[in-house]
Amino acid sequence: MNYTVQSGDTMNSISQRYNLDLDQLIAANPHISNPHEIHPGQEIIVPSSGSHSRHHQYRLSEPYPEIKVMGENLHYAALLHEDFAGKVSEVTAVMQYTHHQLELDMMPGLQEAAELLEGISIVEMKHLEMLGKTIILLGGAPQYNSNFQLWTPLYVSYCDFNPVLQIQEDIQGELDAIAQYHHHIRMIDDPFIQALLARIIKDEEDHVRRLTIQLNKLGQWHCPKR
Repeated sequence: MNYTVQSGDTMNSISQRYNLDLDQLIAANPHISNPHEIHPGQEIIVPSSGSHSRHHQYRLSEPYPEIKVMGENLHYAALLHEDFAGKVSEVTAVMQYTHHQLELDMMPGLQEAAELLEGISIVEMKHLEMLGKTIILLGGAPQYNSNFQLWTPLYVSYCDFNPVLQIQEDIQGELDAIAQYHHHIRMIDDPFIQALLARIIKDEEDHVRRLTIQLNKLGQWHCPKR
């Protein structure tokens, strides 16, 4: 579809509005010589949903809000660091999903589950990116620590080669993240950040739904002899 640039639009805000990756939107518009400078009245080609990469099926179609804040606030940045790289965080989620996906993909009959975990991990990377950009706007630096505690792989629930336990832990991780995001929404008096966290929560709730379906499919799974 074609989109006419409005006052205040950027390629980034348009990509967020249509749930696209920025690079994907830029690639679809080679006629724009400088994607960092677009002007009202220009025509932008917005790729159709069929052009989305595979992982888009694992996040909701509702657009993400534009990344912005009311002003610098290091206290809010510190709170978002918990979501960015704390024990319950997007870094932990990405690492845990990746570990589980790698093992499940090597086990007979579990490729569907492995693909689900891979898709969810990529959505969590998108959350990680948005939180990192928000931390920067708040005056912070998106480092892999929270409350002066470096992120550690000890935060990951490995449950090696047990897909039932792995998916159960993934569901619990999503539920813990949802509760933490709700807590931070109450603590952060910035409507832009609140909107972002509320939108991320919707993805996490969708992940719980998908993971629960997958867990039920596994039923009484028994580990084959290795």
